[in-house]
Amino acid sequence: MDIKPLLLAEKHNAIAEAKFWFKTFWFTQKRRLNNMISPPPRHVNTGMLKGTEVLSVSESDLWNRDDNAQNWVLTAGKIENLRVASRTIHGIEVPAGEVFSFWRHVGRPHKGAGYVVGREIREGCIVPTVAGGLCQLSNALYDAALKANFTIVERHRHTKVIKGSLAELDRDATVKWNYVDLRFKAHHAFRIEVELTSDRLVVRILGAPKQSNAELGEIGTPMVTSILNDCYSCGNTACFKHPNRSAHELEAAMTTYVLDGYWPEYDIYLKSVVSAPDRVVIPIKGTGLLRPFKNRWSLPVHTRVKTSAWAGLKRMLLFRLWRSRKNVFELHLYLDANLAMAIAKHIPVECTHLVVVQHLLPFLWKEGVLGGRTFDVLMSRLPMERLHERLDFAKGLYPDSPTLTDFRAPQDLIEAESKALTQARRIITPHEEIADLFANKCIRLEWCLPTKKATSALVGSKILFPASALGRKGAYELRRLAEELGLSVVVVGKAIEKSDFWERVTVAPSGIDPFADIALVVYPTYIEHQPRLLLKAVAAGLPIITTPASGLAANEQVSLVPIGDYEALKMAVKEKLIRSNGLDRVD
Repeated sequence: MDIKPLLLAEKHNAIAEAKFWFKTFWFTQKRRLNNMISPPPRHVNTGMLKGTEVLSVSESDLWNRDDNAQNWVLTAGKIENLRVASRTIHGIEVPAGEVFSFWRHVGRPHKGAGYVVGREIREGCIVPTVAGGLCQLSNALYDAALKANFTIVERHRHTKVIKGSLAELDRDATVKWNYVDLRFKAHHAFRIEVELTSDRLVVRILGAPKQSNAELGEIGTPMVTSILNDCYSCGNTACFKHPNRSAHELEAAMTTYVLDGYWPEYDIYLKSVVSAPDRVVIPIKGTGLLRPFKNRWSLPVHTRVKTSAWAGLKRMLLFRLWRSRKNVFELHLYLDANLAMAIAKHIPVECTHLVVVQHLLPFLWKEGVLGGRTFDVLMSRLPMERLHERLDFAKGLYPDSPTLTDFRAPQDLIEAESKALTQARRIITPHEEIADLFANKCIRLEWCLPTKKATSALVGSKILFPASALGRKGAYELRRLAEELGLSVVVVGKAIEKSDFWERVTVAPSGIDPFADIALVVYPTYIEHQPRLLLKAVAAGLPIITTPASGLAANEQVSLVPIGDYEALKMAVKEKLIRSNGLDRVD
């Protein structure tokens, strides 16, 4: 007979639990009094040490290879707790000689702060506890502090050593609110950075060059690991601490799709990949009276959908109220940040993989939501870094443009998106230029052509410019082209660079059918995210001259010219008009 479960049941009883509670209460009050008398300082991110030398790095695995179907959810909960706690520590900068305190920055961990049930070692067992698992972060901080030759002010070992943890190397530091803390300091200022990759917790300490100390830098003698039991799979249901499994049904690992801004190409893709356990999070379902608004996803019937309706409605309302007073791009960034934070609350702890729309990606990255998970990106535009480079190039050609400086994002957001796109498992897009940027990990989708063919004259006499008259859309090139070749232009779109922009050009009004009497579609764009009107032109059988920025691939109907190359554009237009009209030449 196996007496181990019986011994554990005897050890874990109500009397032992009461003793543990009173001991915790006493030490907590003692710590509280000490903190009142001599409170540890709280530090902030000043940005002064960003980019300085890396003094030390500590890395550890997030997922436990020995987990099973019953207890892996405790590890998932631990990782969620690490995401929450890491946000409170990442980026803080500690002045020379001042003490860093783990609990001073993390604060009291409770459900209201976003913490969930994770794994905590208590009396020989892995016990499900709210905010369980924070010791992995304190372990990594202690390990990095030793490697950086810092002075350890307070550190406590774990009573049990988990196989594969830093405790095996005597580099662990257990923490318990609010009486078992981790504290250290240095003779120079330092910065702490915490990152969760898809499978690793990484802690970096940056600052002035460290002084050599071979003894502290060496790894200690391996400790003997303890055999631990966990309350979800030990089978000892008689134990006082055994959780009521019926109280919270555990779920299997799942994928969560964070969607916004309907694209038919992504709708078709999602129908083929979304499975029964998966979750979909959108701002608004888009049914009934709300169907005209963005989210018209036709997901499988079994799909479990969560919404952030209030955040979605708020974004629509504020956009309508402020769009005429603010830079539209900056307004989008502000509203997307709020929406991303609301949506993040609906991502389940059990989610191990995410599929995220690009405009919410940098905000979820900055919030740490993507840590400990793999993720794919539904890519709808150029990366912000490339977007800025393209606009700067256009501004160099047309320095008088009042609109080419509109689309600019703050540097921290650019860096967040760049890091996230580098870490992404796959990039999913129908946009040819974007797909070429990420060719090694891209899933290329087919553009959806309109099912109803647009009507057009067999032989037209006008040029269609399928966008507003803005610099980023190639309006300056088209204006020059129309002036030099004497073309009549149809412009689709109300926005314009300047009121007198078309002063020397014949601009025909755009009717109900923009393709009527059109001989050629010319679109020398620098930026195009969603070329819907071009796709209608393709369906109408019209010849098109555009740039790779349009997102279309070159074929017999679509001719591509280099971005910003006016002479190549002019030559392509002249050849196309000669061919389509049977002319010998175009003046």
